Parts: sequence; structure tokens; C-alpha cells
Amino acid sequence: MILRRMLFVFAVFSIVSVAFTSVACGSRESDGGDDDAEKTVEPRDRDDDGIRDSRDDCPREPEDKGLWGTDPRDGCPGTIDDLIGLARMDIDSFWEAQFDFEDILYDPPITFEAYDTEIETACGPALLNNAFYCSADHSIYYDSAFLKDQLETNGDFAPVLIIAHEWGHLVQSLLGILGDEELLTIQTELQADCLAGVWAADANQREMLQEGDFDEGIIALFNVGDTRDTPFFDPSAHGTSGQRIDSFKDGFEAGLDACTLD
Repeated sequence: MILRRMLFVFAVFSIVSVAFTSVACGSRESDGGDDDAEKTVEPRDRDDDGIRDSRDDCPREPEDKGLWGTDPRDGCPGTIDDLIGLARMDIDSFWEAQFDFEDILYDPPITFEAYDTEIETACGPALLNNAFYCSADHSIYYDSAFLKDQLETNGDFAPVLIIAHEWGHLVQSLLGILGDEELLTIQTELQADCLAGVWAADANQREMLQEGDFDEGIIALFNVGDTRDTPFFDPSAHGTSGQRIDSFKDGFEAGLDACTLD
């Protein structure tokens, strides 16, 4: 009887132990299930730019997908350098293709240089708040702070349009237009606006332009137009706001044929 009782107690103890173990294991499995549930929650995206932190090079700074030159995969906001870098490559490729089509030799700028203090160039001092093409060394120079201000004030297409305008002068130089002493400065400046419009139209067809870019360009040209007091024959004349906008639109809407000088 004692042996039977001991076996009975042992059996009951075993059953209780198994039950307790099962409950404990179930509890642990439940905890594991909660962990698994947590693991299936969407990964963190602290800057809310649609790129999870594990793949975001700038997890605390949102990607600006609307800015020219941004890499939509790195998760970082675009910079003025990204913007100008893309503009340079795209505008250069466009004009190279145009020259190849016409079987004319094309030379890209020898130097494409940013500056933040006045520097000496083959065309003299590079002034602040400026961008220019220098025919003496076939180069384009630009004040990076000036273009950044244009970006912040007028939108991302404004500094791009400035580069496109200066590239228009490079095109004129290659075609011998800048060397024509019979032309007034205002004529070559307005033609450069027209040539910028030609490139912009092509970029638009390739869906490079986004909603609002065209208007940003118009606003930028409006803001840099000559005053009514500037005579058309002044060596510094670029054209009134209306003239500059019209020239850009002519190139954008009608192409290269609209940019010929009478």
C-alpha cells in the first residue's frame, strides 16, 4: 500500500509538473510570439521620408524628392552641389547631341568652377552674386552662395536656369556669335535666354521638369530684368523682364529656329 501510495503521489506530481511546464513554456512561447509581432511592425522611419532608417544615410533629415539632383535612394536632402551637378551633366549632354546632329565640333567648358570669394579668371575678377561664361578660357564660373540664394528664394529651377543661360553663351562662342562685334550685348543675352528655353523644353519632354519649375524660371527672369532706365545699347544690358521672359518662352515653345538673330 505504501508503495502504491508513493507511486500515486509521484504520478500526480509528474502530472502537475508537466502541466506547470507546459504553462511556463506556453508563456515563453507567447512572449516569443509578441517579439515576433513586434518584429513585423514597419521599420522605423524617423524623418518620415518613406525610406526606413536601416537604409537611410540621413535618418534624421528627410529626403527632398522634389529637388533637382537628389538621389531618391540615399534618404538625404539635396544640396546646391547636387542641383548644379545634375544641371551641368544634363545641359552639356543636350548641347553635345545637338552639335553632333549638325556635325559641328562641340567643346564642353574647360573649367566649370564654383567660388565663394572673388577669384581671378582669364576674363578678370569673378564678382560675387554672379555667374558667367568666360570666352577667354572657355569656362563657366558661378558664385555658389548666389545660386544657393536663388534656390531658397525662387525655387530649384532658378539656379538651373542660370547655368542653362551661361551654357547658352558657351554655345554662342562655339558658333562664333560672341565674336561678332556688330551685335549688341542685349542681343546675345536675350539669345542665351532663348537657348536656355530650348534646353528646358527638351528636359521637360524627358520629364526632368516638375510641376512649378517653368513658373520658377519665369519668376527668376522677371527678377533679373533690366530697369526701364537701362538703355538697350548699354554693354551691361540683358533685356527687360518682359524681353527676357519672351525670349525664354520662344525657345521653349518654338525651338532653335526661334533663337536666330536678325
